[in-house]
Amino acid sequence: MKYKFEVKVALTYKDKDIEVEVELSDKEVTRIKELVAASVSTDDGPNDEDEYVPEKSLLSILEENDSDLFNKFWNTIMPPVFIEILINGITNYGSEIKKGNDDFIDYRKANFDDLYVMYGDDIEIEHSCCCNCKIPKTWMPK
Repeated sequence: MKYKFEVKVALTYKDKDIEVEVELSDKEVTRIKELVAASVSTDDGPNDEDEYVPEKSLLSILEENDSDLFNKFWNTIMPPVFIEILINGITNYGSEIKKGNDDFIDYRKANFDDLYVMYGDDIEIEHSCCCNCKIPKTWMPK
């Protein structure tokens, strides 16, 4: 079954929320919920109530606990995150980033593999700093 996940993409001036769909089996969903529950139960609160504690990312939980599930999510999430970062870069820095042979009209509709061949070496993406895959509220322990 396909499940929708909200992903916040960190951009230069303003974050962008996107939605991705990941195909998951019932067994995978159960495993993810178990990992989320275990992670939430071991989270320490901030030492100071004014201290900022970033929202836990589902990708971070999966990366720490289940590489197969992490890869499944990252392989689905990375392309749209890459595209949003590319659009942001071209919008803000134009000719410094845009390649001379780039004739794409709409990056979101372009073939991702073609975009990645052209810009993949120039855009470094690490999930822990470029995006946050939100944990669905219904998957949080009660």
